[in-house]
Amino acid sequence: MDVTEWGGGQLTVVRPPSGGFPRHSHDEYVISVNLCGLERVRLDHTSFDVNLDEFTVYNPGQVQSCTTQVPPDASFAAVSWYVPPTAVEALTGDAPVDFERPVVRSPHLREEFLAAARAFRELAPEGHPPPAESAVLVQERLMLVLSQLLDLASGRRVRAPEPADARIATVLARFRSDLSGAPRLAELADEAGMSREHLIRTFTRATGTPPYAWHLSARLAEARRRLRKGEPVADVAHTLGFADQAHFHRHFAAAYAITPGRYRRLSQINI
Repeated sequence: MDVTEWGGGQLTVVRPPSGGFPRHSHDEYVISVNLCGLERVRLDHTSFDVNLDEFTVYNPGQVQSCTTQVPPDASFAAVSWYVPPTAVEALTGDAPVDFERPVVRSPHLREEFLAAARAFRELAPEGHPPPAESAVLVQERLMLVLSQLLDLASGRRVRAPEPADARIATVLARFRSDLSGAPRLAELADEAGMSREHLIRTFTRATGTPPYAWHLSARLAEARRRLRKGEPVADVAHTLGFADQAHFHRHFAAAYAITPGRYRRLSQINI
């Protein structure tokens, strides 16, 4: 995967080795066009095909997966734009919105999106920030694409969640009481009387973060507390249910830009 970051969002060129993706969700809106190959997408409870002249537009928290078809001598590739909800809110000047249609056919807008993505990637070689003025111009092109997609996909306002939703409060209480491993969403959904997909979307609307990501953040925050107390890195990783120390190291460093071992050492020095 090639990644270009800007303003909290990401532009990526995705080339999954397996040719598709298992079930997953994102905190952001995901806007994609295929460069090579056709997709068979499952989104929440629906399935549909995506051709080369179409966008896919997914809302935060939607559960997605796909399989792909490509010629024998080619591999699947797509350009995906991960858009923070704050960027959409800034554009609409209102509450968050949902795309009602997950597929939008617009060859002209697709070419504009790809041209803007190419321009931005040329401005920002890997590891280097783009020139500020040039980056702003390209970002404006991308935001115009987003604005037109909102119109074409019939963006609608999202009703604000009830802050006292008892089902989500119960899930949060369960999460806080057990940080010993990844949550079992299917079991929690059954207990709450919801489908797994409904739980993910309702939880995300109520907290701003999908359940697994919320729980992972809580586990990492608990890891920080334990490391500050001087607990060994391996013990912390095991207690909090990470598959192994390397798995814990990777998540901790990604979240806090410091390895757990170094964080523990610096915490002990400052006591």
